[in-house]
Amino acid sequence: MKVRILLALTFANAFLTLSAQEGKFGFIDFNATLRRMPDYIEAEANLRNIQSVYQDELDRSKREFERQYIEFMLEQDHLSASIVAKRQKELQLMMDNNVQFRDDVQMELEAKRDELLIPLQKKLLNAVQEVSTELNLDYVVDTGKGTYLYINQERGVDISDQVGSRLGIEKKVEKVVEGGQPVLNAEGNDNNIEQ
Repeated sequence: MKVRILLALTFANAFLTLSAQEGKFGFIDFNATLRRMPDYIEAEANLRNIQSVYQDELDRSKREFERQYIEFMLEQDHLSASIVAKRQKELQLMMDNNVQFRDDVQMELEAKRDELLIPLQKKLLNAVQEVSTELNLDYVVDTGKGTYLYINQERGVDISDQVGSRLGIEKKVEKVVEGGQPVLNAEGNDNNIEQ
């Protein structure tokens, strides 16, 4: 136990020493800042309106299914076997259609959310990069997720290829996609993303 504590303190001290020598860093809670943007508030209101319309239709479909199911349950003792089987198939089809519609709505809402929020995320990330450059920061940490939002590539050294070579991993290939975000792929990999 004492060894673990000693190791943890040693690593923490080494990290703090390296951090102090390496340069200036900034931090921001990216998502909290995003949620405070006026455009975000407008986008969320738009999404709630769209979701409300879909929810009304989902509720209507559910009520219709329940009405037909109750009607069937009350009548089934007085119906022939072929009519009972037909009505059961109809109810099953209705239930399947409702589930499919719910899934489609979920996918459409996620797509609409991306459509509305990705430009805002890019705008915020650009602002982070501009401020980082103005303040001569070497990197910025997202305190909400513990990830790096900005790294001054002129001050850092990318050792990915050297580490990969030591581990027997093929050299990486970067392809820049929309928004300037790199996508890493191994050379010779048939699954490379083409943009």
